[in-house]
Amino acid sequence: MRPDAIIFDIDGTLTNSIRPIITSWNRYLASLGIPYIPLDEQLAGSLMGKTMDEWAMAVLPSLPLEEARRHAEIMEKEENEEIRANGTDLYPGVYHTFELLHREYDLFILSNCGKGYIEAVMAHAGIEPFVKGHLCYGDNMLDKPDNLRKMVSDYHLKHPVYVGDTARDRECCEEAGVPFVYVSWGFGDVPDAEYRADSMEELPNVIPKAVR
Repeated sequence: MRPDAIIFDIDGTLTNSIRPIITSWNRYLASLGIPYIPLDEQLAGSLMGKTMDEWAMAVLPSLPLEEARRHAEIMEKEENEEIRANGTDLYPGVYHTFELLHREYDLFILSNCGKGYIEAVMAHAGIEPFVKGHLCYGDNMLDKPDNLRKMVSDYHLKHPVYVGDTARDRECCEEAGVPFVYVSWGFGDVPDAEYRADSMEELPNVIPKAVR
């Protein structure tokens, strides 16, 4: 059965936002006057795809979760403003591939990111006209498997495919019963993935094969 929708992860799949995240988060953390762990490329890379609660406790481990979460909500807004002002590092071919795929499929974005992040990246990439819907952890505090099931239900998707870059993405797809397409240019490694693309340009040929 041919897929009717493609749901994209965002970090490691459409963009590498480590640069604006480090800039905005460290700027805010330095202003607090309390102990914190500064973000660097290694730490930020290890947190990609995780929930914002995990991000919050990684940089403010001495604080109670609720207090760290409040700071993280502010840092999310700072991060989104940084992306809207100075951009993010999109992977090659994002705009062209979305423009092409939306002619045949409904396109969605789903991530464990904070609220407003997907909108900021879409605006920078210019892909808003091609995206039918999006959902993230920051919208409802649900982890990716639950939000994946929610998106499938809310939009009445019959044969969706999820495109992501990590083993955790594949695990979420298995939990939600959605076929997974691995993209090799991101933060993870899934060497035994059944479906794989090594560039955005390969996706139009790989997606039709990803059935369950």
